[in-house]
Amino acid sequence: MDIGRPGQQEIYYRKVIRKDNSQISLDADMIRLLIAIDENKSLYQIADEVDMRADTLKTNLAKLLQQRLIEPVRKGLPVLDKIFLQALKINLSRVIGPIAEILIEEVVSEMEITAPGIPVHQAAELIAALSHEIPDEEKRIEFKKSMMDILNKKRT
Repeated sequence: MDIGRPGQQEIYYRKVIRKDNSQISLDADMIRLLIAIDENKSLYQIADEVDMRADTLKTNLAKLLQQRLIEPVRKGLPVLDKIFLQALKINLSRVIGPIAEILIEEVVSEMEITAPGIPVHQAAELIAALSHEIPDEEKRIEFKKSMMDILNKKRT
């Protein structure tokens, strides 16, 4: 990661609450960096705040990412609106019944979507993953087609 590279300064990070009990190892620079990380601060703002050399910042950021103590946050990505999500639930419910909502939650979790919305660029992947859960091939094709039609209308 080169913080001097164009666009790199626009990357944001947030702290992660780990669910495992594995040990972590932090040195003073990593702790200082971890304290400064806030998903509303750009990498340049954080670097300025902790007053670290670029190579030291890069190394410590990589260590925090490796230990899954932080994760990148995408800012400004368009997300699927509530109308699309409602259509997704309705169309999937027609095909597999009331378990559709639970299945959507499971697939979203498996895709590791943690943002407050489902990014538009992952919509096709979500539709494909959900369609794999539909046992009837004809219904699977119908579901994918109807959802892709809705998605394509949203993009235009």
